[in-house]
Amino acid sequence: MHLYVKHATLINNCYPEKEGESGSRSSELSYLTFYASSRPVKLTKVGLFLEKKVERDVAKGRKQHNIVSLEILRSLIQACHRDLNLFSKYIVKILSLVLDTKDKDIQLIDLASETFVVFCTYHDGTTLGVDAEFTSDYEALIKKFAGFCTFKNNDDTLTSQMEYIGHRGLQACVVSPALQASNYKTQLGIVMPPIIVTLAKSKQPVNDLVKSKKIPDLKQSALDNNLIGENMAALFAAKTVALLFEKSNGAGVRLALSPLMGYMDAKQKWWPPNFAVASLELVLNSLQPQYRYLLVSEILQQFESTKSQSIVGKQASLVSVLDTVLNANLPLVGISVLEVLNSLFGHLIKSLQGGRQFREQEPNGSDDEQATFEYAIHQGLAHSIAGLTSHTYYQNQLDDITGYLLAKLRVGTTLEQVEGLSLAQYRHVTLKCLDLIASNDKDISADNSDASSSDTSSNHDSDQLISSYSGATISLETWVPAFGLLVDTQAHTRIEFAMTLVRYLNANADDDLNVGSFPKHTLNQHGDVMFINSLQQSIAQWAILDDFGVQDVQALYHLLCALTRRFGADGTIKTMPLVFQLQTLVKQGNVGQTSRQRALAAVVVEYLDMVGQFYHVDRLVHYVNQVRSERLQNKEYSTVEFASTTTKKGSVSSFDHLEPENTTPVDAFLDRHVVVEILSKDAPLRDEDDTHGLDLESKLYVEWGSEAFVNQERSFRIRTSRNLDEVKPKLATPWISTDFTQTQEGKKQTIKVENLKEALTAMTSGNEENEANGAVDGLHILTSSSLAKRTKDTRPDVTSLLSGLSVGTTQSSSLVNPPYTS
Repeated sequence: MHLYVKHATLINNCYPEKEGESGSRSSELSYLTFYASSRPVKLTKVGLFLEKKVERDVAKGRKQHNIVSLEILRSLIQACHRDLNLFSKYIVKILSLVLDTKDKDIQLIDLASETFVVFCTYHDGTTLGVDAEFTSDYEALIKKFAGFCTFKNNDDTLTSQMEYIGHRGLQACVVSPALQASNYKTQLGIVMPPIIVTLAKSKQPVNDLVKSKKIPDLKQSALDNNLIGENMAALFAAKTVALLFEKSNGAGVRLALSPLMGYMDAKQKWWPPNFAVASLELVLNSLQPQYRYLLVSEILQQFESTKSQSIVGKQASLVSVLDTVLNANLPLVGISVLEVLNSLFGHLIKSLQGGRQFREQEPNGSDDEQATFEYAIHQGLAHSIAGLTSHTYYQNQLDDITGYLLAKLRVGTTLEQVEGLSLAQYRHVTLKCLDLIASNDKDISADNSDASSSDTSSNHDSDQLISSYSGATISLETWVPAFGLLVDTQAHTRIEFAMTLVRYLNANADDDLNVGSFPKHTLNQHGDVMFINSLQQSIAQWAILDDFGVQDVQALYHLLCALTRRFGADGTIKTMPLVFQLQTLVKQGNVGQTSRQRALAAVVVEYLDMVGQFYHVDRLVHYVNQVRSERLQNKEYSTVEFASTTTKKGSVSSFDHLEPENTTPVDAFLDRHVVVEILSKDAPLRDEDDTHGLDLESKLYVEWGSEAFVNQERSFRIRTSRNLDEVKPKLATPWISTDFTQTQEGKKQTIKVENLKEALTAMTSGNEENEANGAVDGLHILTSSSLAKRTKDTRPDVTSLLSGLSVGTTQSSSLVNPPYTS
């Protein structure tokens, strides 16, 4: 009967008539596509006829006819893609029939996958969920491709080809608009598991797979021998994951992550964390910038839901992922920094509860798995907190993070335990986090600058927003509330906080600070002056503590040196009174124990030696070496090591055990006059306008705590070394007149209502008298005398002026029509 139906005739004419011919007849195929595109209503009949044709050919094993049928189908899809929904269900059924062939002919299956790729390109999924039969058939077709991803055969080449075809079909589903058109979760449940299994079997890290140049394109056939390789399926799978998360919106990110998390839970793939970290790093790199922060939220939620100690490996793996994500060179636009900080710090404290200690060293052996997990969690959370500063999202972010941690130090508290930990341990953990942030402060600003410059070349506007805050650092005044820790009763807390400050100051030191003949002034802001003043006051109290030990004196020396490296000339000048005050304490015998006296006196010598080397003042270095040699000869010099940048653990901590046999007090002191004379003439501390160095000498001679010392603090507060005219706010237009001396003289006088009412009353009663006496015209009086400028006009003058106004007898007094208008 089809002989009398046009569409059937046109379809049959596309098949070859002679044996040996391969492929469709091009002219007839063109006629068919023209017919179908010009008459879309016929597409349903065309699709149904092709379905029946393929069903018969598959049953009879007509391979060549099936090849032509697939070619016809591709041509119809491309020519009639606007009306694809009219025959899409027949396309899905035809492809399922071809994929279900018993002999699994690789050529037919490859052509079917090619046709499916073309179909997914145009399929928008608007009929999914509406037509239940089509939805079921479409999902069944996707499952067939998913099954090919785990195809097993004795022939390795065939296995690789089938895996390639399977991943090709799944990637076609991912790039299709139909993925999110209907039941997104159902399709993900079909697509994701075989992809994740393939990635888990890969020998190459997942995040590196997507960077490979060998990743094939969807249009490439599986029959191309160059594409068949051991890791080709993994390359295709990694690309599919990248495309999936690149297309995911906010709601889809969690749905897409669920199969990945579920797989690692079911297969216990969390530890070692290599696969989890690499997979989620691939996800991070694939997500759109505005959705990256959702990955942090999902990981934190997974961590909070994992409270059982039996799955501590998952916690360690999740922390490793957080560490990677927060320290990645990708900004997490939209992240709530302080909320994440509070969550991370809370988890860190909870991980230490129950008598655990903060693990700073990785366990050597692999036998103690619990210790390895604890190390990964403790260090990972601390580095994650530091990672929050790797990008600056708002202007005061670093100050807020630092202030949060400084508040956790509980300066001045009398509590012995905080949140289940001893106060000393609680502060130790907090200082570890703070140290990671403070010591990398300069690197943070540099990384932000690099990130902003690299983001400029990208098309992501959200990444470029962060460039406006690049170069941000922790302000000095943020540290002031924590200086009380320098006089804390716990020596370990004092030293640890002091060394954190040292690393912060060194990290923010200007490399060009000591370049040039004249000094660069850095103490030109009130917060900076407040920082150095408060710090020096705390140092002075620190040095006279009863339990001031060996490590204290080492930390004190490094802190004094850091002030000079950070503030340059201003720091050196401000530190001189404090340094010689320490020497005075030793001279006057205010410091007990001869070993402690020798150590504090040695701090002064070592510090001035550092100053001489920092400013390349040879005379100062020579003089300091003379004093040191004299003390060494007389056994007046301390054996404390000042050269190391960090305090050594396990060394002598108390002066009671340092040189107990040596009781020689210090007798050879530095001459302040000599030091000031050398610094005034040889060091680059003198300003350009201080020709003879007298101003510098007066500053260097200031005594600690004197009135001149207080006045010096004030002078530093208002001093600036740069011209601020360019940064001052300016008016858009200049002043019309710059003569401000006439402001009050030329000010316009005002007439109050009370004066005006009295004047009008007086004028009404005195009209006749004024007329008889030939009074002068009021208008003449107004213009000639009243408007003349006077240096001092008082209210009585205005009253007399109004009293002098006169009106005619023929007009009534009116405020609307004044008498002088006639």
